[in-house]
Amino acid sequence: MLGRLKEKGAGFVASLRRTLRDDRRPLHRRGPVSRRSRTGRGNERGVALLVVLSTLALVTAATVDLQFNSHVDVMLGFNARDGLQAEYNALSALRLRALIIKHAQRLNSAAQGLAGALGMESGAMPPIGQMLDMIPVDCGLMSAIVREVDDDWGDAEDSEDFEEGGASDVFAGECSATSESEQTKISINKLGQATAGANKQVTAFLMGLLMNPSLERHFDEDDYNGVHAEDPEELVAAIADWVDRDKNETGNLVADEDRHYSYLKDSYLPKNAPFDSVAELQLVHGVDDELYDILKPHVTVHSESTQIEISTAPDERIWLGLASCLRQGVSVVELFNHPGFVEFVRMFTEMRMLGGASFTVMKVATLVSIIETTGLGALIDTAAVNNVFTDKSVNTWYTLHAMGRVGNATRKITAVFQSAEAQFYYVRIE
Repeated sequence: MLGRLKEKGAGFVASLRRTLRDDRRPLHRRGPVSRRSRTGRGNERGVALLVVLSTLALVTAATVDLQFNSHVDVMLGFNARDGLQAEYNALSALRLRALIIKHAQRLNSAAQGLAGALGMESGAMPPIGQMLDMIPVDCGLMSAIVREVDDDWGDAEDSEDFEEGGASDVFAGECSATSESEQTKISINKLGQATAGANKQVTAFLMGLLMNPSLERHFDEDDYNGVHAEDPEELVAAIADWVDRDKNETGNLVADEDRHYSYLKDSYLPKNAPFDSVAELQLVHGVDDELYDILKPHVTVHSESTQIEISTAPDERIWLGLASCLRQGVSVVELFNHPGFVEFVRMFTEMRMLGGASFTVMKVATLVSIIETTGLGALIDTAAVNNVFTDKSVNTWYTLHAMGRVGNATRKITAVFQSAEAQFYYVRIE
C-alpha cells in the first residue's frame, strides 16, 4: 500500500513539473493547433464580408448609373417631342397669320371697289382687311378652326374621337403669331433716291429718332473701331452715303465719303447701293451696337413708301413721327412741357383703345384734329403730319413673329412675308 502511494505521488510531481516547464516556454514556440485553426477561420470570414460589400457597392453604383441614364434618355425624348410640337405649333400659327394677311389685302381691294361702284366716297367702307389683321392668332383660335372643320367634314366616329381630346392634343401648349406692316417703318433705301422730298422726309424721321438726349454719349465717345459720328446729322448723312451712288460726302461736297472707312484696321468701302438687309446698318460709320438696336425696329428695306401707315403703326412709331413734324426751332422738351400735351396724350390713348376694342382704325385727320384741339398746332406742323402719315394701306411686305411653347421647349420664328405673291422671303427658327 505504501509503495503504491509513493508511485502515485512521484507521478503527480513529474506531471506538475512538466506543466510548469511548458508554461515557461515562449508563446511562439507553443503553437497550439486549435488556436491557429480558429484564427484562420476568422480571417476567411473577414475577406468574404469584404468581397460581399464590394460587390454590393459595384452593383448599386451600376444600378444607379443605369437608372440615371435611363431617366436622362426619357427626358431627352420628352424634350425632343415637346420641341417638335412647339415648332409645328409656331409654324401653324405663322401660316395662319400669313393666310389672314393674304386675304386681308384682297378684302380691302374688294371693299374699295364696292364703295366706288356704289358711288361712295373713298375710305367710306370700313377697312375690312385691316380689321382682320387685328385678329389675334393663338392655339385657341387654331383649335377652334380644326374642331369646326372636323365637325363639318369628318364622320361621326372621327368627331367623337376628336372631341375626347383631339383639339388639345393637336395644339397642346401655347402658340401665337403677330405681324407688323413694313409700311409702318421708315424706308432707309429712300435716302439714296434723287427725290428731295423723300430724302427730307426720311431724314426728318431719323433725326426725330436720334435727337433723344439720352443718345448724346454715342456722339461723344468712340466705338469699337475708335471712331464716332459727331452728331445725328453726320450719322444720317453716313447712312445716305452708304446707299447713294456718288463718292461725295452728303452735306460736304468737297469731302470723300470713303475717308471714314479707309483708315479702319479692317478697311472697306461704302456699298453705294441699296441696303439688302437692315443688318447692314452695322457697317455704316457711326452706328455702334446700341444705336443699331435702337434703329433696327423702326427702319425697313422692303417698303417703297416714305409715309407711315398710321392705322397699324405702334404708338412709339407715331410719337417718333410726330417728333419729326415739329416746327423749326421747336424741341421735344418744349413739346413735353406744353400745357396741352397731357390732354393730347389722354385723347390719343383713348382713341387708340376705342379703335382696338371696336376694330376701327385711326385716321390722319383724327390725329390732326387732336393736335389742333389741344393747342399743339403751334408746335407741330400739321401739314408735315399729313406727309409723314397716311391712311392708305399699299404695303405688301410684313414681318411675322411666331412663338410655340410646350413644356420646357420654346421655338420662335421670324419671317418676312410678301402678301401679293403669298411667298416667304426669309424664315428663321430659334
